Amino acid sequence: MSIKSIEQLKQLMVKSNYTVIITGAGISTASGYPDLIGMNQITLNDSSFNAPLMQLLTNRFAQHNPHEFYRLYRMTHFLPQTRPSLSHQIIADFEKNELIKAVITFNLDHLHTLAGTKNVIEYWGSINDNYCIAKNHRFDSTFIQSQSVPHCPIDGSLVLPIFVIRNMVDLKKTVTTGRKMLSQADLILALGTQLHHGLPSIHGKLVVINQHPVKITQPIALFIQGNLDQILTELHKKMEKDE
Repeated sequence: MSIKSIEQLKQLMVKSNYTVIITGAGISTASGYPDLIGMNQITLNDSSFNAPLMQLLTNRFAQHNPHEFYRLYRMTHFLPQTRPSLSHQIIADFEKNELIKAVITFNLDHLHTLAGTKNVIEYWGSINDNYCIAKNHRFDSTFIQSQSVPHCPIDGSLVLPIFVIRNMVDLKKTVTTGRKMLSQADLILALGTQLHHGLPSIHGKLVVINQHPVKITQPIALFIQGNLDQILTELHKKMEKDE
């Protein structure tokens, strides 16, 4: 991170008419969430699982092994005691001050909404979107927290997170909305994500902030390597100073 790169980013944001932020696991590690590597280590080191995480976050595994699924879920994705990081809070403030239009996130933690961001597009849903497998009754994260293995009080069926019911298939309507916003954006900030899922055809400038280099096909206007909370804190200070 350098003062020059922070100043470049500030100028890009000030001049932009339509900025969209994309976030991945790197924004939530400061809140206490493990990243994907950490989650895989949890499953691989546990003799009850001994498999990569993505082989366990399935509808089939959850319905056949509800107790083990929820034990896994509470070690990896369902951490309701976590609070938004500095980065989540700063992004919410950027939206409040009309510096960004929306946040697209690959995360399931619901922390952007908890931080106060209004226009959040969750590609796979979140820990706050849960449905019973019999009649599709919806329940929020508070209900999941209240039971070790939650069952629907209406029909008695198992309740599961939407992304598990869908076997980690993204929500088509949500993705369509996200792609439309990306196509309109003249500035896209990719924060704490390796962008493994790629980006649709974009016309705006792409800025990437991450702890590690990112391999993508799209040209990058600016890459800032370092701690996301520290970088956004410095950017936020510059924005406030120049108001």
